[in-house]
Amino acid sequence: MIAFEKVFQVCFVYYMCLIVSTHAEKYRICVVDGKEDYKNSARYCPKLDEQDSPVECVVALDRLDCLRRIHKGKADFGVFTAEDLVAASNSDMELLITNELRFSPDQAFEYEIVAVISKSSGIKSKHDLKSKRYCHPGYGYEADWTKILSNYFEALVVTPQCDPQLTIVENRVKASSNFFGAACKAGPWTNDAVLDFQLKRKYSNLCSLCYDPRKCSQQDKYWGRRGSLLCLTDGAGDVSWARLEDVRQHFGITPGGQEGNPEEYSLLCPDDSVMPLNTSSPCIWVVKPWSVVASRMSKTSGVQSLIGSLDHSILDKNVSSWKFNLLNLIEPIYLTAEMINPIISIETYFRRAKGFLSANSFSACHPPRTIRICTTSNIETSKCSWLRESAAVYGIEPDLDCLKADNKSHCMMALSDRAADIVVVPPDLVSTATRNYPLKTLFYETVLEPSKYIVVALTRKETKLKSLEDLRGIKACFPSYDGIAWHSVAYTLQRNHLIGCTIDRDMATFFGPSCVPNSPGNLSENLRKECQPDFQGENGALHCLASGIGDVAFVSSNSVKKFAEDLVNDFDYPDIRNQVENFQVNCLEKNQPCHLSWSPPGQAMIRASSSDVWIKDTLNVFLNLDGLFGKHFRDPTNAFTIFGRYDGTSNVLFHDATEKLRDVPMVKNTDIMDLSFESVLKREKVCYPASSSNRIVSVEEWFIVILGVCYWYNHL
Repeated sequence: MIAFEKVFQVCFVYYMCLIVSTHAEKYRICVVDGKEDYKNSARYCPKLDEQDSPVECVVALDRLDCLRRIHKGKADFGVFTAEDLVAASNSDMELLITNELRFSPDQAFEYEIVAVISKSSGIKSKHDLKSKRYCHPGYGYEADWTKILSNYFEALVVTPQCDPQLTIVENRVKASSNFFGAACKAGPWTNDAVLDFQLKRKYSNLCSLCYDPRKCSQQDKYWGRRGSLLCLTDGAGDVSWARLEDVRQHFGITPGGQEGNPEEYSLLCPDDSVMPLNTSSPCIWVVKPWSVVASRMSKTSGVQSLIGSLDHSILDKNVSSWKFNLLNLIEPIYLTAEMINPIISIETYFRRAKGFLSANSFSACHPPRTIRICTTSNIETSKCSWLRESAAVYGIEPDLDCLKADNKSHCMMALSDRAADIVVVPPDLVSTATRNYPLKTLFYETVLEPSKYIVVALTRKETKLKSLEDLRGIKACFPSYDGIAWHSVAYTLQRNHLIGCTIDRDMATFFGPSCVPNSPGNLSENLRKECQPDFQGENGALHCLASGIGDVAFVSSNSVKKFAEDLVNDFDYPDIRNQVENFQVNCLEKNQPCHLSWSPPGQAMIRASSSDVWIKDTLNVFLNLDGLFGKHFRDPTNAFTIFGRYDGTSNVLFHDATEKLRDVPMVKNTDIMDLSFESVLKREKVCYPASSSNRIVSVEEWFIVILGVCYWYNHL
């Protein structure tokens, strides 16, 4: 009996160890949720968490987030595009390729790109392309065809332009315009609509072959993958840049609807030879590798075996099995996971991909143009570095660089000293940046209304205010001196003739003892009399009000919710926490909005002396980054999230709530909200002498007075 018990104990311990070991050996797949039908983690990951599954999910924000997690040992494998692998290689990440995700086992690459020429054009080599008519697939679907690959042909055959007086985009456009006699390059040449229109008017020969040259848009007959071939076979062009699979379908070599006679066209090869379209070994200029499964070095064999155990036949069977769910996470749009044997490095993988690395490392003008972003923390610098890598992989120019400073003030100083070029600042620093450094706004982080900084007058419910005049003599709480609330209140009081031109002095005498953090020591003590150490910023102003020290707080309306959330677990201030429900917004002007001003949460500022060329280059870079990595990214999953959490931290470099970057503060031109902070700062005011009751008059009023004086003078 004792022997049986010992055997049972040994078996039980072995069984428990086996369970623990099995659990410890679970492979962690890094999953990225996409948009719409590609939100897969909630659909498939729960089944992977069950006991019989050898896999569990690690959900990441984007594909480069997955790369970082695998590199840090927080995940074991994931699915990545060729562009992701370039970024990983540039960042010295050691991952190995275990499987290729293909649409067909017989296709070695996702696509191969060729140059097709009309025999009647007389083109025999690259040297004959000068002044010929070029059919380009166009722009606007970069998720499927990156600008690096779509521009590769021109990068090889066109002599580059490096005029420092022109933007990088215009240099490229001008070089192509000078080289080709005519072309159809439909779709947006740049994300800046105004600049795009200007360039298309200036270099109209690059739109002249289009079916509708005036629009030269994505709706053109000759736009897109088959569009460039239609341009060729309709007789509009002499040479077309196209995918090999599309060429074969277009000319009836493979099924797909024949549109041209293959006997009348040839392939132009990079080595200056020419070959028939129906050759079995076509000459390729550049290829796009398939997406892959990449793994940590220590997990590669196990990951490959795991994926090798999956079979597409299970897709129609047991939908609750872990294999079914894992397969759907790995291959949502692909049909087969081809095993790479032997397992290879990223560098080896790219050696097989003709032209791909050279396309991604094509030399730019010298000296290269660089935009230096100023950051203020290690995590901001880290995100900036990945933004730089992502931009380079997708062919965005000028290059980005990252410079770390201690705080925003030091960043603004760095811009002023030309050590950095751009910094994103909150509304509270806009006035300081404009006046002291001097800087100006390049673009805004535009947001929907709930995320705007909306300055309001907030009081406790028992405080009765009926007009602006009722503010006189009461105790005010401000987030900071010289910030958006300070200037918005001052402008409102000026506009209503309640204070004069000397804002600091007049504000100090208008309000009673108040708290204006960081106000200069040479100003009235009245502005700092009620300040306490924790009365800094938005939460500080709200704390000032909730504690009963202040009568009114001028803060952003959306800061109240955050203030309440921050107090949920703060047991040091139980009375303060109870006061939040006692707050109310006061509307102090009849027939006017309740808010005093509004602003996006951040705006990018540059030197006011920046050249027009540099401004266009820089704005174009960030608009491109927004289009690729913003809220409206084109891939099924995002490569890099420019507006969102980074390594678990919110509002890094840019605000999470940002909808898109624009050179105006509204998300859409149709958005209407009065009293933007930009207009408050720009509105020029002229004051009467102090003896005239400090009344403020506008420039328009002065103009009318001057006209009146001139009229009477001329009639004396």
